[in-house]
Amino acid sequence: MIRAHRIRLNPTPEQAQYCVCASGTRRFVFNWGLAEMIKRYQAGEKVTVLDLKKRFNAIREKEFPWSYEVTKCAVEGAFMDLASAFKNFFEGIKKGRKVGFPKFKAKKRSKAGFYVANDKFRVNGHTIKLPHIGDVNMAEALRLKGKILSARITQSGKWWFVSITVETSSEPREQPTDGAVGIDLGINRLATLSNGTVFENQRHLQKKLKRLKGLQNRSRANKKGARTARKRG
Repeated sequence: MIRAHRIRLNPTPEQAQYCVCASGTRRFVFNWGLAEMIKRYQAGEKVTVLDLKKRFNAIREKEFPWSYEVTKCAVEGAFMDLASAFKNFFEGIKKGRKVGFPKFKAKKRSKAGFYVANDKFRVNGHTIKLPHIGDVNMAEALRLKGKILSARITQSGKWWFVSITVETSSEPREQPTDGAVGIDLGINRLATLSNGTVFENQRHLQKKLKRLKGLQNRSRANKKGARTARKRG
């Protein structure tokens, strides 16, 4: 059974910027491959995505040296996505389904993200070690047991996530919903239950309190300004 566990990441600003760069590289390579595919077909040539990948790697160092600043998985994943898009398109035609031709990925419309092969990352508790940027904090530990196949880093709103695909023969561990448990409140973590369940401290309260303090200071400043204006009047 193939399952995936999506976990929110807590990257540093530098790590988040790397994810942006890797996502941009993946988007560029996908669009390059799609443009080449269209051009070759219009010229009457037969070409596969594998041919395009070999062509890109042959000219990569000379024409796209900046692509080496991120993991090679971003490039490989782009060609995997392109192959999947064309496979779905042609299979849809054969089966009589209306499937749109693969589209170019626009920065504003496409979801930022990139692929990471299973031999290029490691998971240890609440940490995932990624190429080039090292350990990145995860909001929770991987719940699935089995052979890790791959990972996808994606952005949703202002958050980054990792979706880890695992080949497993068992369902994810369910936590008991009844019975008494002990609760250990902490500083780095919100709480740890005696059954092993961990609740991460997302620091929402601190953020709200900080914002409230700022609003209160602004309100006092506005009132002080109004009183000064009345005295002068």
